[in-house]
Amino acid sequence: MICHRILRLTLLLLTGLLAGCDSIGPGKVVSTHVAYNEAVQLTTAREVLVNVVRGRYADPMSFLKVEAINAQFSVSAGSTAAVAGPGQPGATAEAGASVGYSDSPTITFVPQSDAAFYKSMHSPMEIEDVFGLLHWARLMRGSPGYEQRILRLMFASINGALEFEMGQRNALYDQRIDALVRLLNAGAHLRQVPEWSYRGPAIPTDKLTGEDQVYASDRRLYFIEGEGGERARMALYRLVVALVLPNPADPATTDALEDLGVTSGRTQYIFRPPTHSVPGPLDPFSIWVTPRSLIDIMTISGQFVRVPEAHAEIVAAIDRTIDAPIRILSAETEPAFPYRVQHRGHWFYVDDADTDSKMFLRYLVGLYKSRIGTRQAQDASPQLVLPVGGG
Repeated sequence: MICHRILRLTLLLLTGLLAGCDSIGPGKVVSTHVAYNEAVQLTTAREVLVNVVRGRYADPMSFLKVEAINAQFSVSAGSTAAVAGPGQPGATAEAGASVGYSDSPTITFVPQSDAAFYKSMHSPMEIEDVFGLLHWARLMRGSPGYEQRILRLMFASINGALEFEMGQRNALYDQRIDALVRLLNAGAHLRQVPEWSYRGPAIPTDKLTGEDQVYASDRRLYFIEGEGGERARMALYRLVVALVLPNPADPATTDALEDLGVTSGRTQYIFRPPTHSVPGPLDPFSIWVTPRSLIDIMTISGQFVRVPEAHAEIVAAIDRTIDAPIRILSAETEPAFPYRVQHRGHWFYVDDADTDSKMFLRYLVGLYKSRIGTRQAQDASPQLVLPVGGG
């Protein structure tokens, strides 16, 4: 009788526990998703940070992407039962059940070392990327002068004024950067506007063939008619970034436009990189800028790594004419801040109270991710798959 009761009790316990397993899957997804997300976020931020530090030491940079995390969960159930010997005083029976969980993830790392990756790292940034940071920084209310530091770090030239001329700081470059910030502070804003970018010469419309139309369609181009419909040109429909002025006739605005190197009289001025070709002479109503590459930005940011005194002779001298919106400090012992890395026997970190530096590090991480986002785990690059807890 007692054994039958133990059996029934054990079965009831197991049934209740296993019924609860219906919610184990969703619950484990929620808890592990956040944990893995935080681990990858911190890993990527530290990878960017350590490469900025390497740039300060002129050490080669290296990038290793966490490509995939495969988490496998298993559930095991067990039961126990005991009964005192028959006929013994105070005979009792006990029953118990248990459920165990295990997590056996594997992590796939992919070295970023092919030609496409390095080409993307060394290619000029998109104008949208630069102004995305600027717009976000203004919303976050960075410290005074934050916008100037961002623009100087992001643009190597503006309207023909190079940052350096004959090895010297170019005052005209500084004037144009400051003029752009003055316009923004006076109420100008950035907006994406559509335009047609023409490709190739105009041709008679009666000479267009079906093959021409197919050629253009395959390249997402359109034939735009002109000259009363007698001629047409291929064109790309695209969105570009424009500086929109709330009051273009304001004297302070016209003075800033003159310092910027454009002709006043318009309500909007389009930013154009050197790679954009436009017909006719240089457009006096456009702002021509040369964005830097991500490698350039990281290398310049490396100048603002405070190295230990013992390393003063093995790093390059700092160019005091450049100012970046990031400060990376050093310490002999491991700091308590999350964004910290170890290099050459010392710790380097971003102070958690330094909002400007954390904002800029966040932006660098975003730019870096945008350049590795197209790589897939099945690409030809070598992969390293490690079980968590493995040697």
